[in-house]
Amino acid sequence: MSPIITVENIWKSFGKYSILEDLSLQVDEGLVYGLVGLNGAGKTTLLRLLLGNLRADRGKISIRGFNPWEHREEFYRGLGVVLEHDGFWGNLTVRENLSIYAAAKGISAAEAESYFAEYWKDTDIFNSKKKVKYLSRGQKMQCAICRAFLGWPKVLFLDEPVVALDITAYDHFCRMVREARDGGAAMIISSHQMEIINKLCGRIGVLRDKHLVELNRERCSQWAVVTDDSPQWKSLIEKTGGLNIIYDGYWRFEIDHPETAIPELISSLVSAGCRIREVRQERDIAIGDAVRGIYGNGGISA
Repeated sequence: MSPIITVENIWKSFGKYSILEDLSLQVDEGLVYGLVGLNGAGKTTLLRLLLGNLRADRGKISIRGFNPWEHREEFYRGLGVVLEHDGFWGNLTVRENLSIYAAAKGISAAEAESYFAEYWKDTDIFNSKKKVKYLSRGQKMQCAICRAFLGWPKVLFLDEPVVALDITAYDHFCRMVREARDGGAAMIISSHQMEIINKLCGRIGVLRDKHLVELNRERCSQWAVVTDDSPQWKSLIEKTGGLNIIYDGYWRFEIDHPETAIPELISSLVSAGCRIREVRQERDIAIGDAVRGIYGNGGISA
């Protein structure tokens, strides 16, 4: 995979207050990167640097070969963004707003309407005739997400994108992210909600004490195998590299390098006569614990 977002040793201060120090990050095409951190950790500052809203004191940022601080039109046309402020004209409808943004991105009205009809026809906002200022908070967030994916940009920065979404809108957002990821987009999702980070992100970084600590997703991987409680199966899980093994109706364990270890484990269990009813990954518990281990549990939602 090719690197789309490259951050090299950046520093950022406001006056005498240092916010980020010697921070580096790389996001390749087709990767969803999760950015986690307590309030004030520097998540928004980092996103503003990536957008060219702020300039780093030191270091280098390259996004699709562009320096964000140069504020090139081609750079912004290739971005999809969800920020705290939605940036919509309240006195216009959803469609009227989208037509303005489509024109700014060089997307024809026909292309914009085709995208809207194909990917948003089953949502609350598709048939809405209301001015945006009269929409609910969740509907405004859907509008922001709709605009972000307009034209299927190759880079997306999504800051707390699931706030106020109901379960249907939440599932729709997940489908949009996967569609963009499968199309080769590089994405950064910043959120306090570990569920969405765990569900969508292939790599996760935690901002703490001005630095970015990247979690080893493989080591944080927890799995479950549904079968009977024979000690023989525990022994095979251990031989394959399973750790912290417990049985509470099914086997739960943590394992390193699951992409090779899990197929090996399944093969060993089946060869030994084990009747496996289900195998599933349960990353949410392990990833949440890993983040809480760094932060001490404050402000991070499981």
